[in-house]
Amino acid sequence: MSQELRVEFRMVASNRRPVPKPKADPATRTERQRQDRAARKACNLALAYYIDGLVRSGEVADLAAVARMCGVSRSRISTITALIATSTSVQERIFTDSQHNSYDT
Repeated sequence: MSQELRVEFRMVASNRRPVPKPKADPATRTERQRQDRAARKACNLALAYYIDGLVRSGEVADLAAVARMCGVSRSRISTITALIATSTSVQERIFTDSQHNSYDT
């Protein structure tokens, strides 16, 4: 039993080369990477508090259950929840760094 499969597409042929993207200033790129890192740390810290709340409330049995639900390793969950043990001054700095970053530049 054979079925017919028909595929249609359009292709625009031109001799023009794509315009190269302008290279970013190294200082701008470094600042953007710093901002991205700070935002990622803030998200991980918020996630750590959320996971801790789930375990404390009894909604999940333990960190291994959270890891299975999320589809990540237990060590990754342990690493994230270890952020709670950092000092409050470091946690505040993580949040203030991520909040003061501007992505409009």
